[in-house]
Amino acid sequence: MVQRQHPIPVSRIIEPQSIALIGATEDYAKFGGRILHHLVDHGYAGRIFPINPKRAEVLGHPCFKSIADVPEAPDIAIVALPASSLEAAIRSCGEAGVGACIVVTAQLGEFSEEGAALERRIVEIAQAHSMRIVGPNCMGMIVPAAKMALSSTPTLRYAKALPQGRVAFVSQSGAMMGSLFLQAHDHGVGLSGMVSIGNQADLELCDFLEAFVAHEGTEVICLYIEGLKSPQRFRALCLRARRAGKRVLAVKAGRTDAGTAMAKSHTSSLAGSYSAFEALCREAGVLLLDDPDQMILCAGILDRNPRARGSEVGIVCASGGGGAILADHLALSGIAAVAYAPDTRAKLAQDYLPSHQNNPLDLGGHTGGLEFGIFERAIDAVHDDPGAGVFVYVMTPQPMMPETLAHVIHTWKRGEKPVVLVLNTSRFADDLRQAALQAGIPFVQRLQDLIVALQVLGADHAAETALRADEAHRPAHLPQVHVAAKGFLTEPEAKRILADYGLSVPAAQLCGTLDEALSAAGSIGYPVVLKGVVADVVHKSDLGLVRVGIGDDEALRAVFAEMAQAIDKAAPGAPLRIDVQQMIGPGVELIVGLSNDPAFGPQVIVGAGGIHVELMKDVAQMRAPVTAEEVGQMLRRLRIWPLLDGARGQGRMDVAAACEAIARLSWLGPDLGARLVDLEVNPFRVTAEGAYALDGRGTLATG
Repeated sequence: MVQRQHPIPVSRIIEPQSIALIGATEDYAKFGGRILHHLVDHGYAGRIFPINPKRAEVLGHPCFKSIADVPEAPDIAIVALPASSLEAAIRSCGEAGVGACIVVTAQLGEFSEEGAALERRIVEIAQAHSMRIVGPNCMGMIVPAAKMALSSTPTLRYAKALPQGRVAFVSQSGAMMGSLFLQAHDHGVGLSGMVSIGNQADLELCDFLEAFVAHEGTEVICLYIEGLKSPQRFRALCLRARRAGKRVLAVKAGRTDAGTAMAKSHTSSLAGSYSAFEALCREAGVLLLDDPDQMILCAGILDRNPRARGSEVGIVCASGGGGAILADHLALSGIAAVAYAPDTRAKLAQDYLPSHQNNPLDLGGHTGGLEFGIFERAIDAVHDDPGAGVFVYVMTPQPMMPETLAHVIHTWKRGEKPVVLVLNTSRFADDLRQAALQAGIPFVQRLQDLIVALQVLGADHAAETALRADEAHRPAHLPQVHVAAKGFLTEPEAKRILADYGLSVPAAQLCGTLDEALSAAGSIGYPVVLKGVVADVVHKSDLGLVRVGIGDDEALRAVFAEMAQAIDKAAPGAPLRIDVQQMIGPGVELIVGLSNDPAFGPQVIVGAGGIHVELMKDVAQMRAPVTAEEVGQMLRRLRIWPLLDGARGQGRMDVAAACEAIARLSWLGPDLGARLVDLEVNPFRVTAEGAYALDGRGTLATG
């Protein structure tokens, strides 16, 4: 057979016209048997070539002794063989002109160094034949549009038909693909394709993301991510998806970073790889979730609804108690229930007293006798409220359930705004669930899933104006600064760098004797701050190396003596170095940090600072450099923002000065590149008159 001259496109791998199944058998207990049964049972329309030297026929399909005997070069071959047979099988596929091998075989790169070596060899063999590899350690693909159930997951036998639609799923977990297939099936989420990518030895997550972004039948793309091979490519593809009107949802494993050296750096502990990934998602419009099941449900809601024109919600429910609980959930989750417009209240007044015109609206709180027109009028009034960006109906066991569901479906089909149905009825009303599935209306069954769906709808609406497609431009007044320092930076060393980048630092003088300290205090002016300078010490306050508010010579003499003892205790034999500093007036204390993530590049964090950094962990993060406007957006995301903005009659801090200073400092990240390990300013005090770097430290690698 003639070998391929060019690799097969990923789009053809997702929708192949021919499949060879190596290791085919009729035994459903085996991988090859399950895959073949699923292909046949779900009516795959392409050509199937079973490969098994011991069979003449399998499930009605002629069997071939080897891939070399197949009369044409298959688009893909699925390989479900022991590792000992894998290398020879991949070579045979390459020689036969196969476009791509879907390798189910596990216990390779994820298992041992021997397995990793085998994994590298099969990729080399494939590349020599212009053949692609999906996997290994994957569970294949499910593509409803092609009626292709090319997977061993037993969940495919549960579904009589593949749920076809516009939601794609790419997963680094094979078992999760099977689990989410069930969730999609049971909630009416239509699928354009599901792909398990396994170890990503050759084709990786971004290859399939790119294919689904270009796929005409896909509108929403779900991703389960354990690690990204190319974060910048991922970012570019997610921005491309947004520009094409498509949404990307993601769940990422590995939210904690046990390897962080927290004692060395707040910045390193706060700006970990997950938070860097989170920042990337925010700037690229990716909707990030915690739970894969909720991700697939939210994808169905996004797919089957128009885009939200606002984040406020109008809700109708059939339970007063359930409405009260839901109101609590909304408030605790930061979801705004719309305040009804006067016209909405006028419509509701026909059936509800002013005291009962609540949001959520309890259907049962109406006046007069029960008749279905009350339900219709209530649903229409709340849905049509001009301030409601999303409409929700929560159905619990109630009177006139079929009629109510029919009207909610009718309302959804108007397509004026997103409608989310909650079927909180368990198995009591399975006929209603079937009716919802048949109509195609998106629904969830738990209130917690509703809350997450509303958060996703709100985040999707906000993402349209929060994309960060372009890089920040270096300010004309910020020259390239040469930083010669390396290793651990003491406070005076760090502050010299901060001053070079245009940050305001308190006047200071490093002293080795009491007389020098007294002279420095006289020049700077009382009150002053004394700080002991000891290499590799981060938490100076804990060791008695920071004293503030020293008002005169007598107080300075006493504090100097105490600090000299503290320095000797912290670092016996270290030289006596005490920094005498200008005292800055009161304000709001922030932490500003820079770090360099090996995968995601330089990162800048801002957050609540001072001695409460670890306790509050109130931070915002972006990829550096940032503009002053972007710093302002970060500050507004902090819980302490009201303190900066003059909450409760307090004076407003000089936020503009803080934003400008942090933006300037953020350029240190790309300027240093790989030399930057971490650098932090804590506290960075924002006062009514300016913003000041009161302390600083860092670590720089050799260039």
